[in-house]
Amino acid sequence: MGSQRRAALGIVLVLVTTGCRDDPAPPQQPDGAVTVVNLNAAMGFKMGRGDAHGTDATREDLELLADDILTRDADIANLQEMAEPAAHELRGILAEKTGAPWELNWSHSARATYYAGRDEDEPPAYDNVSAGNAQLIRIGDGIDGQEPITVDGDRPTGEPDQGIMLPSSKEPTSGRSFQGTELTTAKGRIDVYNLHLALGRDNTDEERARDVEVIQRYTESRTNPAVITGDFNQPIDIPAASNPLTGSPKTVKALKAFMETYGYTDVGRFLGPTSNRDPGDWKQEYKKFARLRIDYILANGVTTRDAKRFDSHESDHWGLAATIDLSAGLTTRTAVKPPMDPKRYHHDSYGLEFVFFTSVTGDFTCGIAKEQAVCQGQTEPVPSPPPGVCDQQGGPSWGHGMYVDPAGKVDFVCAGGILYWPSDGNPTELDVLDPGRSLSAFGFTCAGEGPGIRCAHDASGHGFGIAAKSNREF
Repeated sequence: MGSQRRAALGIVLVLVTTGCRDDPAPPQQPDGAVTVVNLNAAMGFKMGRGDAHGTDATREDLELLADDILTRDADIANLQEMAEPAAHELRGILAEKTGAPWELNWSHSARATYYAGRDEDEPPAYDNVSAGNAQLIRIGDGIDGQEPITVDGDRPTGEPDQGIMLPSSKEPTSGRSFQGTELTTAKGRIDVYNLHLALGRDNTDEERARDVEVIQRYTESRTNPAVITGDFNQPIDIPAASNPLTGSPKTVKALKAFMETYGYTDVGRFLGPTSNRDPGDWKQEYKKFARLRIDYILANGVTTRDAKRFDSHESDHWGLAATIDLSAGLTTRTAVKPPMDPKRYHHDSYGLEFVFFTSVTGDFTCGIAKEQAVCQGQTEPVPSPPPGVCDQQGGPSWGHGMYVDPAGKVDFVCAGGILYWPSDGNPTELDVLDPGRSLSAFGFTCAGEGPGIRCAHDASGHGFGIAAKSNREF
């Protein structure tokens, strides 16, 4: 949970729990199987000088973490709450233990300082380093290759990064992130994602739900079969009356959409709680925590088997593991683009209610209110303005956009400025209406259409389509 919870993943969907030291090692996976392990490694738990809780910044603890992963015969491990230098060292340990090449994808979330946890006067083991999520992929045993698919550029400091910061992050380089990779197997390609969502105490329900929606914009825009794992920091299957994390209905609804709208299977549904596990000597501290299921493996388009929850050596989370049975074949998914919830785009400025959105290119800013649906931006061709105020020098501009009103009238915009703008700041990626997505409000419906926008009055069917190099009235 947050900076206090850890989770790890691996290919062969295996529910990974910290420890499982007494469990017998699973048999070597046959050709045609990939095992996924998920584990919150708990490097972020406290992190103080002399504090040995969680996975410490030592070779010994990283060896134990490698054992947690390899005991499940993981092909891919999704880990949360890691330090970047530790992730690189762990990759080397896994390669030494298996004799196989392992590749690391890193997803930066914040910066932190880590200690060995042995002495109250000890110096940092890693000082002010990148903290975040790690994907470790074994090449050659079920996986032929991998390619990160969530890359949006390196960090401002220039370090390479294969993840995306989520919008709830309070700063551009400090908050929460997620990452994904496309695996190449003998039977086809599979997308595997690693998430660590914000805590309810750190962000509002609306912010956390938006994070999930942004993730879904990535996962559901692709057609490969997909596996999503991580520490979601949210139970979704506890009745409200007994749920200690109530107050997050929008986050729960957004997470349940993975299953109810997009067709994912909740692989670990009946495996029990995954958080607030006592790794051995934390008993007094853990009496105040409820044990909850907040770590997940979700699968779509693949057949999984051997789902398990397991103990790890140092984490306060149980790990999850599951195996993808490649011999059962892979199913290509259909990109799903349901209508958008207008509440996501809703604004109230000085008593004027409207929804605001932009085209995917950012060329057009649009608003829907009771009076009209309008999109403003440079378009062509534009006819000459009609006689009147819009043909006067120094007056309002003509043709910088189009609108449709409640009578079904369509025309070019005559205005002295932007008519609708976010009441809470400048437009962001959350305001984008993607191609193929629609939005209905106040009797109008608009949809992303290629690089532009199409808007119509629901009752009359009249409206417009607008893009930088074209426009039309219908």
